[in-house]
Amino acid sequence: MPTTTMAAAVLSRDRVIEHRSVDRPEPGPGELLVRVSRTGICGSDLATYAGHHPYKTAPVVLGHELSGHVVRVGADVEGFAEGDRVCSAAFSHCGECVDCAAGATNRCTSRLNLSHLGWEGSFAEYVLLRPNMAFRLPAEVDDELGALVEPLSIGLHAVRLATGVAGGDVAVLGTGGIGLSCLVAAVRLGARAVTCVDIGTQKRALALELGAESFVDGADPGAVPTGADVVLVASGHPGALAQAAAMTRPGGEVVVVSYFDRPQDVDLNPLVSQEVVVRFSALSTAADFTEVIGWLERGEVDPRPMVTHRFPLAAADEAMRVLAKGGPVGKVVLAVSDGRGGR
Repeated sequence: MPTTTMAAAVLSRDRVIEHRSVDRPEPGPGELLVRVSRTGICGSDLATYAGHHPYKTAPVVLGHELSGHVVRVGADVEGFAEGDRVCSAAFSHCGECVDCAAGATNRCTSRLNLSHLGWEGSFAEYVLLRPNMAFRLPAEVDDELGALVEPLSIGLHAVRLATGVAGGDVAVLGTGGIGLSCLVAAVRLGARAVTCVDIGTQKRALALELGAESFVDGADPGAVPTGADVVLVASGHPGALAQAAAMTRPGGEVVVVSYFDRPQDVDLNPLVSQEVVVRFSALSTAADFTEVIGWLERGEVDPRPMVTHRFPLAAADEAMRVLAKGGPVGKVVLAVSDGRGGR
């Protein structure tokens, strides 16, 4: 008899994750049932855990940075078969709006998001996906690397928005998972040098291992670099935009990829007087996923040092508390299954 329940890490209330047995979902028309192998913890998961996310709230199963394999294919699904190894975007786009038609699916205002409105996420043995958010993984990309594709695609999308990365001096403000993904993408796309900036020096070794030329403690104003061609803002701390403006050369570019848990008070005059170009980056597209998967398949980047902590699914609460403490933490990954067992 097929299993009708599954293990899941449920955020039952703010800052409390419980390991539970819950009903396993069944795929309807246009859906894939995926057995999760590995799933990363995103900054948005941490925000939901702390009760700060703008629309995701407990009770909910978090998680969207995943790899796994398809175990059942719903009716009317084309292009996928049982056994396919996949990774996933965090959302399913509508496919009908102007932005979707232009390939800017990340801007779809009708998109549906994992861990929202009853669609449970990947901190569970199984997750339902839509075909337009799933991407096949080649054999060269193992399960842990597959779980890094989604955050790497967000870093790539942000870096691609800047015109001055190739051959330029780039600064990355914030070295969480997305900041490190921006670092990997900037190095891959030919930045002359990348400087990472964060509070404290705990992540120095991690940034340098992933290709940064240097790391500076943002708490020391005298040490913060200036004159960067491109500054990527991957931190939502108060004053991040002002700090980015001070770091950018006249005529340079700032790309904001972080979200903020409160409105920001920004003095625009320095940006105006120096003709600094400011862009904002949201999520990623299928083209970003395809490019990142190609990098990994060909061995052109090695993001594995991003992963500093690994926990079983049953220890998801401990994993989240480790991430919430900060310090020398990169990407935290939950090992859910071997990706092959069960139907």
